[in-house]
Formats: sequence, C-alpha cells, structure tokens
Amino acid sequence: MKKLYTSIVFTFLGLLLAFNISAQPNYTTTTLPSPDNLSPFFAGSIVSSKIYYGAQPDNSADKPVLVFVHGFIDLANSWFIAGNEMYGTAYDNGYRTAFVATTRGQGMWANGEILASMLEDITAHYGVDDVVIVAHSNGGKASEVAMFYEGKKDLVNRVISLGTPFYGTELADLSQTFLFRWLVDFIGLGGGASTSTTYYMGGLARPYLDNLYTNEPNKFFNFGAWGWNNGSTIAAPTMFVGGGILNVNGSGASQGGNDGVTPYWSSTRPGGLAIWPGYGHPNSRYDHIDVTMDYLVWDDIQPYFTNPLGTFRTTNESVNYKKEILSKTQYLSSETDMTTFTIEEGAKDISITFLHTTEEDQFTLKNINNAEARIQEMNVMPAEGYLKMFGSTAQFKNLEAGQYEVESDMPFAAIINYENGVTLQYTSDLTDEKLAYTEGETINLNAALLDTEIDYSDASITAIVTLTSDLKGLPVEEKTSIVELDFSSDNTFSTALKGFEAGVYNVIINAQHDDFTRTIVTGFAVQESEVNVEIAASLNETIQLKAFPNPIVDVTTIDFEITTQGDNYLRLYNSFGRLIQEVSVADLPVGQHQVSWNFNDWNLTSGTYFIEIQQNNLKQVLPVSKVK
Repeated sequence: MKKLYTSIVFTFLGLLLAFNISAQPNYTTTTLPSPDNLSPFFAGSIVSSKIYYGAQPDNSADKPVLVFVHGFIDLANSWFIAGNEMYGTAYDNGYRTAFVATTRGQGMWANGEILASMLEDITAHYGVDDVVIVAHSNGGKASEVAMFYEGKKDLVNRVISLGTPFYGTELADLSQTFLFRWLVDFIGLGGGASTSTTYYMGGLARPYLDNLYTNEPNKFFNFGAWGWNNGSTIAAPTMFVGGGILNVNGSGASQGGNDGVTPYWSSTRPGGLAIWPGYGHPNSRYDHIDVTMDYLVWDDIQPYFTNPLGTFRTTNESVNYKKEILSKTQYLSSETDMTTFTIEEGAKDISITFLHTTEEDQFTLKNINNAEARIQEMNVMPAEGYLKMFGSTAQFKNLEAGQYEVESDMPFAAIINYENGVTLQYTSDLTDEKLAYTEGETINLNAALLDTEIDYSDASITAIVTLTSDLKGLPVEEKTSIVELDFSSDNTFSTALKGFEAGVYNVIINAQHDDFTRTIVTGFAVQESEVNVEIAASLNETIQLKAFPNPIVDVTTIDFEITTQGDNYLRLYNSFGRLIQEVSVADLPVGQHQVSWNFNDWNLTSGTYFIEIQQNNLKQVLPVSKVK
C-alpha cells in the first residue's frame, strides 16, 4: 500500500505544482485596540483578506504568539461572535495574538497559500521564530497546506485544531450534487466545498499531505466534538440541522457523533493527538461554533500551547474510517423533479428534514391517493443570522404504505429518513486506503439491498456520476454519466466503469423499486495518467449533443450528430437516473440530425433531467432544466 501512496503523492504533487505559479496573495493588516476598547459590534472582515494584530499585553515575551485561523466561510468572524471573548481571554492571559482572514469559501489550497505568506509577516511583526496556530474547522486544513505544501512548517510550533474535518464531511458530499446546488448557491458557500468532501480528502488530500517528506503530524492537537444539538450561539439551529443530516448519513453516535459540520471520526489528523473523546463524553459536547467560544474551550486548549511536544505523545488514536456506506434515506429537491417518495410495508415511521429559505415556508405532505395531511408539528428553527437558511423537522408515525408527495410554494430540499425498511449499501473496490483511481483504470461500483428475505431482482440501481472539479478542487465544466448497476445474486448490483478523465467526481446512487426508494451520495477521484496516449485520445472522443431552448418550458429541440451507424439511442432520464424515454436512432444516416421532444407528453414537472445519446459504446449526457 505504501507503493500506492507514493504513486498518488507524486501524481498529485505534479498537478499542484502546476497551480503554484500565482501572484503574491493580497491582504491588508491592522492593529486592534485592547479588548476593553474594542467595539462590541466588531465583526471582522466580510470580503477581504486581512491580518488583525491584537494589542500587546504586558509580560508576554515568554509566551508564544497565538494565530487564530478561521473556518470555511466566516473570515475570522467566529472569533468575535457575540459572547466570544477569545481575544480578551488571550490578552488577559498574556498572549500576543493575530487573527487572520484568508478567503470565504475558496477552500484549503487557496487559504493555505495566503496563510503561508501571513505566517512570514506575523513572525516578522512579533520578532519570533514560530507561532502556535489555533485553527477552527477548515482552518486546520489550511494550516497543514501552509506548513507542509507551502513550506512554512518551521514557522509553526504546533496547531490546535477545533472541529477540523481532516477526512472531510458528508455535508460537503451533498453540496456537490445538483439536488442541493441551488441551496449552496443561496447560502453562498463558494466553490471550495469540493475539497471538504470525504472522497476528496480521503482519496487525494490525505494520502498526499500525510506522505510528504515535510509532514510533522506530532504538531497537531485535535479537538473533535459531538454536541450538534447542544449549541449556545445564533448558529445553533443550523448546527442542529447539519447534525441531523450527518446522523442519517453515517456519522451518528456509533461513529463518535458529530458537531453539526464535522464528524468526530474525521476530526483527528493522522498521527495527531485526539484530546477530546467522542460521543457521550461531557468534555466534548459542543457544536461546531461552540468549539470557538473562549468560555467553553480555553481551559482545555491552553495547556497545549507551551509544553514540549514530546510530553504529549501518549496515544496515537487511529481514525475509524468507514469502509462502506449504508442508507435508509432519500433526498428530495423542489428544484429537480424529485418531490415524491414511497413508504414500503413495514417502514411506517419516518422523519423529514427540510432546508428552506424563509421562516414562513409551509409544507404539505400529500398521499398520492389524495388523502392530505398537513404537517402540524413542524419545528421551524431560524438560522438566518448565520447562513440565511432555515431548517425544519417533522416526525411521522404509522404512515400507510404508498407514495407521498411534498408540496410547497417555496424552494426546498428535504431528506427522508426511514426508521425501518430496506437498507441500501454502497461499496466499491475503494477501501479506506484507496479512494482514487488513475485514468484508464477500471472503477467498480457495487451496491446491495440488505433484506435477504426479499427478491429484489426487479429493483434498479443507477449511478449518476458527475465531474465537479479538478484535482485541486477548482470548478470545471461538469460532465455527467448515467450508468445502471447490473443485478447479480444475493440482491447485489455492480458495474465496471472506465474512460474517466482526471478530476473529482460526485456519485449519486439511487435504488428504485415499486415499493421503496433509497439514495446514497458519495464520490471518487481520478488522477492523470503519466504515459498513456491511447487513454488521452479516448477521453477526448465526444459526440455533439445540444438542446435548445434550455431551460425548457415544454418543447426542446435536440441537435446531435451521428458519426457511425450501429446501436444508437437517444434517452431521457429523470434526476435520479430513471429512464423516461428511449428512442432508437439506429436507422439514421451519418450526419447532423434534430429531434423535438415535448416534455408535457410525459407529464414532467419542473426540475433537472438528462438527455443521453449513445453511439455503440460511446455515450454523451446533457443536463437540461424543465421550468414552468
């Protein structure tokens, strides 16, 4: 396996170096007044990169300089959120400080580059050899990039990480799907979320960073938490919703719990020291924002600022990384055509988590047989002050088997969690030691329906595979493939894929049956092949496929080219990969052709659909949108 890691390291390193020809990061500096004179309304930068130097306390020369690094979206604001006296507490205890604002939502590589330059300025400003970093969330990942990739490890004595997703988070996985993309855009999370997916971190970033010759894992002291439902700040409702989503996506109590953003299992850097225990321990019952609050965590983190590193190396806690993904969930989105779900016999009890945009939003749960039941006990939890988003939950007991539809006048996303019923299992030939492929390598996707007493041979499992970013997490022109997993024995389904270009791919696995539906969101990465001209040529082979107008009101014209006669088809899929229409174009001659489709002929609702053209073994997929 070491040989595999070495291959990953050098391939990924070559790609990153190609991106490292950038201008010196631009940021400004300012000095804060003493904490007593700082305005209670101070919130830090909103859009720009900046260093905030704290006022210098008396008798600080014998203590390290503390550099506070923010998380994914807040640009240092969490350190100054109402009730957080982290600056004042550090000042009163005699510590010199610097609070840095890198970027909002651009991810670990961009923030790490800026932080590396800032570390040079901060050490020069205070006349010290190195600093202690206190990093929240993705700030821990930016710190390791600055230290080990950007070469500033000697400027950092140690890193205290607070809720850092070193192995990613399933929330980032969801953010990369078209099901939740509209909500991510509404919140304004930025494009860097792809570098926090579990498959990006586990497949590329972790093997690369952990195997750099500059790596010094003993400098990391990791504080992971599990109190997603125990928040004390304005962000508590958002963390409550995020934690509920993580619970049903595999990061619940059995995996150590989560803090509303970061799973506990993901919060320890390999080789670092896990300070807090996981689920059930009172020391770590904090949510993702509470881990930044001085009155909750200062007494825990301060002992780790100064003692020699060797005195702390008492354990080396391993990460309990998940080798398989299990799901009793289904995802709905008003911005796709998926607003219906099925209750199978024996399921009955469900919970629904809604993500929506206003506090006044209302939802109706309708039985397809016209028996309506309006949600009466919807728990609306306003979180507008933090992410402009609202979360609502509803519990239903003893529902009749059958199909249901969620209706609302406003856009929403929803997660249906079945307490009983069928479980969808996803695995691949990727293990916790390999989450990346090389161009030309076969990718095996495997799924199973875990109820061996039932024959699921008439079920279908499809995979929607979408290229979402390059290997540095930068957005690219998306390319989508839709594949159906073949049924075999023991209720298992599998398929082998080839021909994917280098990049990071989101995968939506959908199991569909007349009696149930289940969904899993995951992904994988593909690295560049060093020497394979034939692979490069095959990856560049495309079929012309256009549709106009797009978005579609009712009729669209599909423009395509037949380059070779044979087993050729045009197909239309819904947003979960279910085939709606298939038309053979095998009789058409080589050349340019047009076909008009009326979406109203199939009673299609607004949402995302996929048009596919197949020419023998070559396929091309075009996403299209149906609007009212």
